[in-house]
Amino acid sequence: MYDSILLPTDGSERAAAALDHAIGAVDAYDASLDVISVVDRRVVLAADVDNKAAVRADLAKEAENAVMELANRAADGGVSVTTATPEGVPYREILSYASDGEIDLLVLGTHGRSGREKRLNLGSTTERVVKAADRPVLVVDIS
Repeated sequence: MYDSILLPTDGSERAAAALDHAIGAVDAYDASLDVISVVDRRVVLAADVDNKAAVRADLAKEAENAVMELANRAADGGVSVTTATPEGVPYREILSYASDGEIDLLVLGTHGRSGREKRLNLGSTTERVVKAADRPVLVVDIS
């Protein structure tokens, strides 16, 4: 059913917690696992001209650390991982990576929110991916 699974991470605990679900799907379907972390171009563009290079480098290092942490945790469980750290708008890069790599399932973590708090967070990357994805998305509620 699923030959390839994508787990985007921003380095947060909710993304790391979704790893167990991604590994479960990898094991269940004998699928491959890709882990990506997007360097948010909007943050780079918002930086002062003199700081853009340093901001980009810092974000790239954080992204690399985020994917390597999850790749190492997956490797401890016997799962090999392909990693990438594209630059762009996170939800767009996630969808583009999924499309280009013919990913079958996206696994994303999110905080469980309800009521007013949920309405205030409508711009989240996870929600944008869910709304725009043309393939299955597993949202892991990390409350």
